[in-house]
Amino acid sequence: MNYTLLLTAATLLAIFVFLVIVGLSAQKRPRLTGYDGMTGETGVVKRHVGFRGRHVMEVRGELWWCRSAAQLSPGQEVRVLTHDPDDPVLIVEPVNRKGS
Repeated sequence: MNYTLLLTAATLLAIFVFLVIVGLSAQKRPRLTGYDGMTGETGVVKRHVGFRGRHVMEVRGELWWCRSAAQLSPGQEVRVLTHDPDDPVLIVEPVNRKGS
């Protein structure tokens, strides 16, 4: 019997099963990029643009457009709630720090 062929087939099967398990587990993790990855993050309002009530905020070192139902001012800390599916804008709320 040719054990080399059997050993090669078993090794390739083990590698294939490992890659399938890693690939499926990666699909279950939350997204870390784009709009979905921004939900829950905090950032700082940089400036008011005025176009459709938009502001520019910095979150994770990137500049994003945002808007809020509350009044925002430059330097204010905000939390990302979601994004507008029809517009490339993050929906935010002011962060209320306890003790400040």
